Amino acid sequence: MFKGLAALFTSGIIFNPMVLMGVILGFYCSFTLEAEQIYQLFGNYHFYFVILAISIIYHFSFKKVYKGDYEGLDYSAMVWQIIGGVFKFVFATVLSICFLLMISF
Repeated sequence: MFKGLAALFTSGIIFNPMVLMGVILGFYCSFTLEAEQIYQLFGNYHFYFVILAISIIYHFSFKKVYKGDYEGLDYSAMVWQIIGGVFKFVFATVLSICFLLMISF
């Protein structure tokens, strides 16, 4: 288990802002919300729209992808990065909640 946790830090995935925000939200949910409230949060489509908005703002502000020789933004590549950012956020949130449930017993 500790080897897997060490791999998160050495690979650098934990320092991805979308993953880091997901881990922070997962810890917050685990410490402050009941199980039913967490189910309601993940069942609400507004939650996913907020994550999508965060991902769009992050990628258009800091992670722009340009076409060859800076001719303009590569929108198709950026859309895939935005969708990947949403999945990273949700996946990190769910796994951090599961991790805290696992070590709490």
